[in-house]
Amino acid sequence: MFTLSERVIVRINNLLPDFRKWLETDECKSFLRERDERKNVFRNLLSKDAVEQLSEPDFRRIIASLWAYAGWTNKDYVADRVLKSTDFNTLRLELKKLLYGHDPLAERYDRFFEIVRGVGPAGITEILAFVDPSQYGIWNDKSRKALDILGLGEVLPTKKYRINGSEYEEVVEALKSIFKLIEPGKTELNLLYVDLFLLFIATKEMKREEVVIEEEDYDFDHDEIVEKLVELGSGLGFEASSEVQVARGARVDVLWQAKIANLGVVSYVFEVQRGGSIDSLILNLQRAKNNPTVQKLVVVANTKDLKKIKDEVESLSEEFRKSIAYMEAKDVLRASELLGELNAIISKLELVKSF
Repeated sequence: MFTLSERVIVRINNLLPDFRKWLETDECKSFLRERDERKNVFRNLLSKDAVEQLSEPDFRRIIASLWAYAGWTNKDYVADRVLKSTDFNTLRLELKKLLYGHDPLAERYDRFFEIVRGVGPAGITEILAFVDPSQYGIWNDKSRKALDILGLGEVLPTKKYRINGSEYEEVVEALKSIFKLIEPGKTELNLLYVDLFLLFIATKEMKREEVVIEEEDYDFDHDEIVEKLVELGSGLGFEASSEVQVARGARVDVLWQAKIANLGVVSYVFEVQRGGSIDSLILNLQRAKNNPTVQKLVVVANTKDLKKIKDEVESLSEEFRKSIAYMEAKDVLRASELLGELNAIISKLELVKSF
């Protein structure tokens, strides 16, 4: 049984009046309609009987509808990435085991990610929550930020993008405790309602919590930044992929590629550095530069590490120095948020009908 601290309870209670006012706004009512629509569709496509008949087009439809991939303009890339790594019959079987298996949640969750590659925790927890919101909650960047604001970062892994099954079980228990506090007396749990509360906190309250001082040695999740870079590349029209061998001895975190008419291919390499050896990073970039299609090598890190890397690169050849660009990890996250906002605005035009 997860127990909320007194400090967290006070913080939640202080936010509830504004949250309940927000529930009456047109913005929130739109969110609620969208959630109800998705819940109905997901339950139809992924009910215990229906999941056995799930087709590849159905799976693509589910992926395209997930908030987890709202920033992706090419949502087929996400589905393709999963289907390339996992036979569809296996995927269907593992989805059924995850959603309806009798093993503990932690074991089902870990097993799914061990066998099925290419889909992240935000997408899978969203599927779980829409199929059964009484038992499962959503773990994405908004919920993580909101839980951190509430003060739960001390007991939950809010800084981690990719959590394991035991950690997800703990998150679910925390979300259930929050529901009982914000909806006292309700007998049926609804963790989608908790997600709405966390969305409110993340979007409406986070600005009040921001620290003005710029921190140079800030931390970030390597896997999350890699995923966001692939998302950004796809959104900009590149063929974007992660963990790619671009030259002999050079395996890079992210590769963006584009075909230019009949002239060939241009490539952009991204290496995400979170601690680790700078010498190894530079060697990998030098090897990647041997690929003649590579136009730019982009190093992504925090401010402190970027300064160290720049100092090391300064002593190398001018040609290599000019081939490198530097990007803050926090700017990757911000760019991803802006892309998501842009796509949300464009989607309201209903240029392409979705379910």
